[in-house]
Amino acid sequence: MENLPDGQNQNTDIAAELPVSSDASYGFSFAEDGVYIEIEKERGEGVSLNAQSVLYDIERRKINDVNIENAKHCIRRGGRSKIAEQQEAQPADSDVFVQLGANEMSAVMILLPPVISGVCKTDEEILAAIKEKWNVVYGINEDLVRAAVKSGSYYRPLVFAGGKAPEKGKDGELVFLFNTKHSIAPKILEDGSADYKNLNIFESVAEGAEVAKAIPPEPGIDGCSVTGKVLPAQKGAERKLPKGRNVNVSADGGSLLASKSGRVDYINGRVEISDVYKVKGDIDMGVGNVSFEGDVIVNGNIISGLTVQASGLIEVRGYVEAATLISGKDIILRNGMQGMGQGRLEAEGNIVARFIERSTLSAKGNIIADYIVQCIATAGGSVTMKGKWGKILGGVVRSGKEVTARIIGSPSNDRTQLELGILPDERARYTKLDKEKGEVKAQLNRVNNIIGVMPAANLPPEKQAMYQKLLDTATHLEEQYESLTLEIEELRMLLNTNSGARVNVLKTIYPNVRIQIDSGILTTNSPIEFATFRFKDGEVAFTACEIRS
Repeated sequence: MENLPDGQNQNTDIAAELPVSSDASYGFSFAEDGVYIEIEKERGEGVSLNAQSVLYDIERRKINDVNIENAKHCIRRGGRSKIAEQQEAQPADSDVFVQLGANEMSAVMILLPPVISGVCKTDEEILAAIKEKWNVVYGINEDLVRAAVKSGSYYRPLVFAGGKAPEKGKDGELVFLFNTKHSIAPKILEDGSADYKNLNIFESVAEGAEVAKAIPPEPGIDGCSVTGKVLPAQKGAERKLPKGRNVNVSADGGSLLASKSGRVDYINGRVEISDVYKVKGDIDMGVGNVSFEGDVIVNGNIISGLTVQASGLIEVRGYVEAATLISGKDIILRNGMQGMGQGRLEAEGNIVARFIERSTLSAKGNIIADYIVQCIATAGGSVTMKGKWGKILGGVVRSGKEVTARIIGSPSNDRTQLELGILPDERARYTKLDKEKGEVKAQLNRVNNIIGVMPAANLPPEKQAMYQKLLDTATHLEEQYESLTLEIEELRMLLNTNSGARVNVLKTIYPNVRIQIDSGILTTNSPIEFATFRFKDGEVAFTACEIRS
């Protein structure tokens, strides 16, 4: 029998010693009762057969009256199958089979050896066949092809050509003529306390002022497939002027102008001249819940059980109890919040407060306070304790970038958790996809087992339809499995990345503080002074503090 490694098809003792992983292989035998194909399926992570290349090999060997369905069935399930009636083996020159990738952006070749007295073609002849017979003319790695031909690398799939993807043109840009991000960090006074009552968080414009302009997009650069087809480039996307309330488009259509004087902001993808809803006293049962398109400024307190929602910022000049505040921009608490385990703050921007106790808070930007106690706090950016206390006591603090405080934990060893770098959503998705991948693999194995016990030929019509449905299901599950494998690998690379996140302790971090940075974890068991913690060489380590108070 041809093509199979010596002894692979007969000696069971040798087969038992085969490695866990091996590539698939095949061969033909010309017997007295007919022509047979024998398939040895891949093992473990081995490479499976390319069905089209096997069928091409049958054709080049000039085997007459082939039962194609029997051949395909055998290729899929493995084993030995008769594919034609008795005939003599014919000589065949060495050849090359080529298969194009998606959108003709790559090409794989499989070299086929000469048979019986067939001629072994030169590397130049193989290159000519690739270009003339298979129409692959662009991006060919000719050195790779020549080396494969000269070394006789038969039956091995080899990516030998790649196209050039079109390059999309540069998108248009928006230029904002005002500051879209304000520094809301409080000023530290001479006594070491933070001034949370005088924050620079506004920018005003006069009527008629130009507040934004659009820069046009640019054309792209065409690409090329391996077959020489031009792949037109996409022009860059235009950036539509983000017109919001109280702004007009200029006469030439290229900029935005303020239609009234007031506070200018970039909120939810639009430039707006904002109105402000002001509450002179408290938000209590006499006022009820507040929902406002713009900014909300509360001169008094907000009592427990009420909700304040604003598309702009929320500023509270009194105290907040166990209430819910949801902001499309920043939340500013000039004093602080005692949430009593029920308080909740959600901000698309930043959260700034003098203190926050027993509350859940989430900011896509930064969290800045003098101290937080027994909170569940999550920030896409940094968590910074600035002021006289500068303390994190108990609870869970999550940050995408950095946590900075004078004191973390307490002398009484209150449990405190810090989680930095890759946020929990990505970790949870990795676990979910890995489980889903296992379920898909189990389904695929069940379907293939059913296909394997069904004969491919001479099925009654009702079973032929079921057989085809099983084949379609197997193909769909294989595609789903490959997609999940790719996404899981991308997430694994992300989870193994060093994000550069750090924890800065300006005075003392106490025992029983659990620090997780990326995939490293450290729990302190003694007080540590003036330190910076980072992820390094697979663990969390600390050095002298990298910043000064």
